[in-house]
Amino acid sequence: DPLYQSPSLGSGPVKQWLRDIAYAEDFWNSICKVVLPDLAQVGKDAMQAKEDLVVMKNPSQTLWPSIYVGIDVIVNQTTPLHTDQISAPSLLDLVVSLGTHNAKFHVPDLGTIFNYPPGTMIYLAGKILLHSVPSWEKGERIALAHYMKDAVHNRLGVARPAFTQQKDLLWKFLQG
Repeated sequence: DPLYQSPSLGSGPVKQWLRDIAYAEDFWNSICKVVLPDLAQVGKDAMQAKEDLVVMKNPSQTLWPSIYVGIDVIVNQTTPLHTDQISAPSLLDLVVSLGTHNAKFHVPDLGTIFNYPPGTMIYLAGKILLHSVPSWEKGERIALAHYMKDAVHNRLGVARPAFTQQKDLLWKFLQG
């Protein structure tokens, strides 16, 4: 079956939003290249494979700015305790906290609660680890939850990365 890009990506407001966040997505993509190079490469490979296979109903659509195939926007909502079922374990999610809130990010499987102020980026094995943001204090809570869909990677024939280990990153920097 052919792959189709969501028709909503062709709407004026969505196209404008994608253009508006492109600089931030480029920044987050660059951080991923440094801290999770294998994941960044897999995301880039998936985006390239998608460009080769996706039937675009509107050729003038704005290009997708992220190495992640999906971005959920969460505005002023609690996030109940859950795991993410759509990705492979090594396809780490990226959650970016925005707004003016004072929240905590709960990861009970690690026995910890992280401070989660605006500007925080969390890479998480969301398929493996239970996580939530059950409440927040003061202000607006906005989160951009980035994810890679295992089924999309399967369809595109893109391999999954191994889990990045600290020793792999240290070796990369020590070589230069």
